[in-house]
Amino acid sequence: MKIIITENQNYILRRFQQFIEIVEEQIEGYELNDDNPWWCSAFYNPDIFVDALIERCINIFIEDNWHFFHDNTDKGGSDMDISVLNKIVEENYGNYVRNLYVRKCGRNRF
Repeated sequence: MKIIITENQNYILRRFQQFIEIVEEQIEGYELNDDNPWWCSAFYNPDIFVDALIERCINIFIEDNWHFFHDNTDKGGSDMDISVLNKIVEENYGNYVRNLYVRKCGRNRF
């Protein structure tokens, strides 16, 4: 059985890949910091750190893809709730980012 992906589905898949690249670039930026960087004092715990990372990634993605969220033509776009973007980061990177915070900031996870 051959699966056929339409042009619109392919467009959405490319946008998700772009979002994942933004997330990974942001994480890499934090990984390159020395231990106990400035952001350890800006974020009080790993959960706040993850929430801030998610928000920043979504903002970058929306800024770069404004038309994606506002195009209601048959060419593409999406009326999806951005909560799916939150879910992508939390499920795929959440624990890793929390552990990164603990490692870099020398704080407990809980």
